Amino acid sequence: MKKSSLLFLLAFIFILQHSFAQSQEFEDELFEYRAIETAVWAMPFMNFKTYRDALHDNGVDYNDVAYNSKIQNWKFQTATPNNTTPYIHFYWNIQDGPIVIELPKSEDGVGVFGTIMDAWQRPIDDVGAKGRDKGNGGKYVLIPEGYNGPLIPGAYTYTQRTNNGFCVLRPIIANASEENLAKATAITKKIKVYPLSEAANPPKMNYVDVYDKMLECTPKMDETLYEEIHAFIQEEPVEEMNLAFMGILKQLGIEKNKPFQPTENEKKLFAEAAPKALEYMINQYHRELNPWMYEGKKWSVLVPPGAFETDWTYEYPSVFDYNAKGSLYYAIITSIKNYGSATFYLDLAETTDGQWLDGSSNYKLVVPANVPVDNFWAVTTYDLETASYQREIDKATIDSNMSKVKKNKDGSTTIYFGPKAPKGKEANWLPTVEGRRFFMLFRFYGPQKGVFDGSFELNDIEKIK
Repeated sequence: MKKSSLLFLLAFIFILQHSFAQSQEFEDELFEYRAIETAVWAMPFMNFKTYRDALHDNGVDYNDVAYNSKIQNWKFQTATPNNTTPYIHFYWNIQDGPIVIELPKSEDGVGVFGTIMDAWQRPIDDVGAKGRDKGNGGKYVLIPEGYNGPLIPGAYTYTQRTNNGFCVLRPIIANASEENLAKATAITKKIKVYPLSEAANPPKMNYVDVYDKMLECTPKMDETLYEEIHAFIQEEPVEEMNLAFMGILKQLGIEKNKPFQPTENEKKLFAEAAPKALEYMINQYHRELNPWMYEGKKWSVLVPPGAFETDWTYEYPSVFDYNAKGSLYYAIITSIKNYGSATFYLDLAETTDGQWLDGSSNYKLVVPANVPVDNFWAVTTYDLETASYQREIDKATIDSNMSKVKKNKDGSTTIYFGPKAPKGKEANWLPTVEGRRFFMLFRFYGPQKGVFDGSFELNDIEKIK
């Protein structure tokens, strides 16, 4: 072979190799981008699935009722729970037919309140003392689309769009005394969940105390996320609004009724995409989407615009805003039909100069006197990445009902945050984890008009030495 021909052949091979490398790099970038978008889109139902699976791993099956005999501690790892009332949880599936939920009447100073939801966390209705039955109790029947069978006269009946559904309730009690917690447990054990086909003779209920059990309800944002998405896709019907996204999932090897078999390179790309998706949702939720509550301050409202207009579905006539919905359900678990009547929350994740709150640093927050609430206010800290309780820290909340919390002379309350309590300020201190970012929610229980009309404002947090 002539020297010139050999040089030409080598140059041609080099160009081919270079072109292939460029093509593969582009394909990998596109794959990772699709994986990031998928993680955001899937967050609402992944949030539910992980919640359900954690309950199942702790002995709670379909139609069982899980409860906390005491106020839940840090082991309840889900998105922004409170720790002032003990949670009640149950889940069901209507694929084989309708499900009946029986809620008891409020009694002896205790009731329940919460929301029935489908697997996308779309609220079906608020129930209990501040919901549809107004504390009078009642039967709720959830039917699949197209169901034409028998129903229960006088029952509240709803069509559920997904096979899976769940409900999170909170007992309404004056405080967490042993007496009130016992009342909460007693009323919980009057809740019933069973198939409509067994309504004439309901089966015996199974009530499971999950207090102090390790409930890992937060989706793992690593390569295993996509295995979980694939598994969930197998459980649910595909709605028309998600057909385009099913096309994206197909490019990732996630298809209905087909095995999930990613290559080693795809596993690597999944491992890179999931944490990027999480960081994106963190930034979207805390910095971009949620409107600021006060001009020039870092407190924002709990939910991105669109929640109330769409009943928390983010489904408009011409668009499904999966970006807002996915980012929201990074930060919360469960929806509510009538948000703001019983509670109202504000979010704070940054200092005044836009730095994430750092668990290695020390801060203080001065809560003004006369917070406009009918009941009480509370401040709770959460890990920024999991949006759940900071791990291995039981003290996550300070509220205005705590007798040991000291007020300032003007009636305000100074709350301290940091890895160690300031000397003499232990009652007013919330611990943080060194090396971990955190954020907080301020909860108004029984918010008065001053919360909304601008006559009351919270202060920004201050970094201290």
